[in-house]
Amino acid sequence: MVTADATATPAPREPRRRRANLHPTLHIAPAPVDAPPTSAPAGEPLPDPEPLLRNLGRGVVEAIGGFREVEQIARWVTPEVFELLVRRAQHAKRARALRGLPERRPTIFARACVHQEVAPDVVEATVIVDLGPRVRAVAIRLERYRDRWRAERIHVL
Repeated sequence: MVTADATATPAPREPRRRRANLHPTLHIAPAPVDAPPTSAPAGEPLPDPEPLLRNLGRGVVEAIGGFREVEQIARWVTPEVFELLVRRAQHAKRARALRGLPERRPTIFARACVHQEVAPDVVEATVIVDLGPRVRAVAIRLERYRDRWRAERIHVL
């Protein structure tokens, strides 16, 4: 029979790892200072921005209207824009609750999209979003982020 030596020290325990904060509305960490550059080399062409602009315009209006979670469009916007969208969606939700409005999901689609490249790797656009009884304009500024487009500014008019 083999017995453990009573004088042997036990192996050190590894510290417990904390779970990452999975809810993006609670904490948005800034990028580390020593992060790699955020833009790709200027020689690589980016994809056509129009499909993203149409989907992003419709998605932003749906998020503010309470029909879509803001987290679903987090990949295509900067953390600052995301934070503002979360606040606006929460404000709109409280306003609807106070007014006691019934929840209706209108058919939302992007009617038109006009965009132009104002600088290398920068696109500014206006997306006309049809809500049925109402039409809204969404102004979007896209900039190159690594190898894709990302919305730096969004304004719903």
